[in-house]
Amino acid sequence: MKINRFPKMAALQKLRALKLGFDLPTAEAIGIAEATKYAIFKNLSHKKRIAKEKEEVIKQFQGKKELDEETFAVFKLPAVDGLPYVGGKIYTSEDYERYFMKWGDKIKSIIEKWAENIIENCDEKTLKSENRFFNDCWKPHRDELSEIE
Repeated sequence: MKINRFPKMAALQKLRALKLGFDLPTAEAIGIAEATKYAIFKNLSHKKRIAKEKEEVIKQFQGKKELDEETFAVFKLPAVDGLPYVGGKIYTSEDYERYFMKWGDKIKSIIEKWAENIIENCDEKTLKSENRFFNDCWKPHRDELSEIE
């Protein structure tokens, strides 16, 4: 079975969040939100994406709720009620689990073990830096595990 980058990024970010001290449900929400964020990055130019996100955030939350920029500052994710917010959606642990249901428990387990091995070799300074994490932990490994039998 072919494995694209999205589930690998979700699992890697989940394990990153766990190692940085977030609880499991929050780490899963971060994992799926981060994978979504990177998918958005890939599909929109940076300038367009920033303008679109700001516009969506203003429309959805103006006068209703405040976006928290501190909770997930390491991940550069805004938060609403303690959960990550990306692309007009608040992500939860259930979103992570729902996404991985299509792959099945065996594939999910293999992907998460792959991610765990990578995270074990990343120091805290790298885990806390979006740029370093992307360049040192993601880029060298993103094309590994592209197929699972």
